[in-house]
Amino acid sequence: MITSQQIVNDALAIAKAPGYTALGGRCLNLVLNDLTLHRDLKVNRRFSTFTASAGSNGPFALGSDYLRPYDMYYEVDNFPYFLFPMGQDQFDALFKDPSLANYPYAYATDLGSSATQSAVSVLIYPQSNSQLTINHRYMVNRPDIPNPETSAVIPWFQDQDYLVHATATRIMKITDDSRWESFVAQGEAMLKLHLITEGDEQQVVKSIKLDPQRFRLNRALRPTKTNPY
Repeated sequence: MITSQQIVNDALAIAKAPGYTALGGRCLNLVLNDLTLHRDLKVNRRFSTFTASAGSNGPFALGSDYLRPYDMYYEVDNFPYFLFPMGQDQFDALFKDPSLANYPYAYATDLGSSATQSAVSVLIYPQSNSQLTINHRYMVNRPDIPNPETSAVIPWFQDQDYLVHATATRIMKITDDSRWESFVAQGEAMLKLHLITEGDEQQVVKSIKLDPQRFRLNRALRPTKTNPY
């Protein structure tokens, strides 16, 4: 594995731009930022839990490294109950009353901040009539590498050949290198290969899911303690 500084140096050599050291560092961070924001990479998936207190829709605080949700569920008597996501406008339009306290089946995330809540929080519906420990898988937000052009840090993304190539590509765009377009195409092919083979789930069969807000089992009954499905 090579360091951030070595990646930048190799990218500068490929781009034939030896005097753009600081620019190379910024380009490496931009490449890593793009992978974090725009790809649901398994390496960026985290598991956490939070406690949903009884008689409350939230907000309940999420981790400071939260980027976006992956899935959310809890267990009652070893039976898993998955919550489906909805927008804040949908959540705000729902009727909320203590008489509706039951097993939650939906959630909405709030990325805003205030003096009384963390920067990222989650709301659940309906409110639970008992305390629940909710399991939460989410995509993590990665910080930039400080001064990557001189850093000995090894970037979190394992395909370092791609990092060198993508960093060089960004430098070429700025220096108006005629090879830029061909490097863009090559980089997309490299990344596609990585995404296909990433992790240990490439052989797992993927299923298409219907919208749980519109397609439900048991003749569209809401999940309750007597009807958990």
